[in-house]
Amino acid sequence: MRVIIRRSGAAGSGGWRRTVLPHTKAPMKPLPCRRLLPLVGILCGFALGQTKKSAELPQPGQIADVICASDVTQGYALYLPSTYTPAKQWPILYFFDPGGRGRRPIDLYKDVGETYGFILAGSNNSRNFSSDQSKAVMAIWQDTHVRLSLDEHRSYASGFSGGARVAGAMAMSNPGQIAGVIAHGAGYPSNMAGSKDDLPYFFAVGDQDFNWPEVVNIRNEREQQGLAYRVRIYAGKHQWAPAPVMEEALEYVNLKAMQAGSLASDSAMVNRVFEKLKAEAANAERRKDPIAEFSACRALVSDFTGLRDVKEPAARLASLQQSPVFKAALKEEREQIYEQQRLEQEIMPKIAALADNSASDTTSLRIELRQQLAALNDQSKHNKDERKRLIASRAFGGIFVGTMEDGQKELAVRHFEKAETYFDLMRQVTDDPWPVLFLADTHAAAGNRRLAIKDLQEAVRRGVKDRTVLENDSQLQSLKAEPDFQRLLRELGK
Repeated sequence: MRVIIRRSGAAGSGGWRRTVLPHTKAPMKPLPCRRLLPLVGILCGFALGQTKKSAELPQPGQIADVICASDVTQGYALYLPSTYTPAKQWPILYFFDPGGRGRRPIDLYKDVGETYGFILAGSNNSRNFSSDQSKAVMAIWQDTHVRLSLDEHRSYASGFSGGARVAGAMAMSNPGQIAGVIAHGAGYPSNMAGSKDDLPYFFAVGDQDFNWPEVVNIRNEREQQGLAYRVRIYAGKHQWAPAPVMEEALEYVNLKAMQAGSLASDSAMVNRVFEKLKAEAANAERRKDPIAEFSACRALVSDFTGLRDVKEPAARLASLQQSPVFKAALKEEREQIYEQQRLEQEIMPKIAALADNSASDTTSLRIELRQQLAALNDQSKHNKDERKRLIASRAFGGIFVGTMEDGQKELAVRHFEKAETYFDLMRQVTDDPWPVLFLADTHAAAGNRRLAIKDLQEAVRRGVKDRTVLENDSQLQSLKAEPDFQRLLRELGK
């Protein structure tokens, strides 16, 4: 297997960089980004070796962290179905979390994996801004193929945000080895955007996600190109999708495997999912939601051809494609994408000017930005017009994470004042702990321990509950001897 991921600009229609901010009370760093991570192309042949002792693997039905046998610096969280036995070959789903939290997706989806008989493996080393991304991908592939009994035709890759791009690169760089991709909150690897593939591709994105435009554009591209895909838009922000969405994704890849002949047809599952999608199409028609109806009808046709009679949904699909209401709905999507872009492109250059200190009056600009961002954030939460609320939520999220990424770039090259400007602006317009955590990093790196401790205390007040967030932050190592830092750790350890 080889993995090729090149550094490139951000994907998506807006052109702005995006970072992942998990919506949790205990975030893990480093801050993940929407930009594709730098990786070198690697060609590596793997020889399957002797399976390790079962004691080194989790018991079936349990989750455990596994250290790679060939490289103790690499590891992953692993879930084996309760009925797992080496006498049978099993499908596997590889997960890539942008923060290197391999257990996160497995905790979310282990019940779904159990139901559908999938092994789940989540890398603990693959994370955004990592220089060893390819190493992490190769390590988890090699180790699982050495230790486990796997179905060579049913290996799948999944990831969230930057991790979704890693999953896509893993699949597209190795035709025939990865059977499909399940992407959460993002689209293609940036260096492969627009390229054709023959992969079953499942996209899951929240309706408030700043990457919603990217996924919508990819949906339209794949439809025009006749490529396999399904898109599920759910109520939510930038996050791993809810478990029912992952269940739909596993149903989708199973159906595509049945169509391809790599999985025996399961008539009970086929009929159940077919009827579920028929009901979804009918419900969308009653709600007068032509895009949702189109998506359901398209799934009935594309994913069940050869498995069920699809004449009826095919006729409805053809009718929908020509209907004025469907065309009007697509136009409305384009207008929402444009409006989000307009908001982002209005504000982001001003933030850059503030950080560069290139504005004629930085005090006035700072006040103007705080007012604009506060108003946009308020609209994202309280606007009674759902359309305007969703656009504001996507735009604010995009601006927020783009600003945080720019701040982290400046911190990486030790431009402390510029980094502080980015982080402090976001601190003032949100209650999120991320800006103050990065302010703490900035102040600690600049040698201002007093301010760094003050930032960390504020981060705890804003909801950080996990002491490992502070303990594992390399930028905060200089604070470990500080009594106030140790006091914070003791408080978080209670």
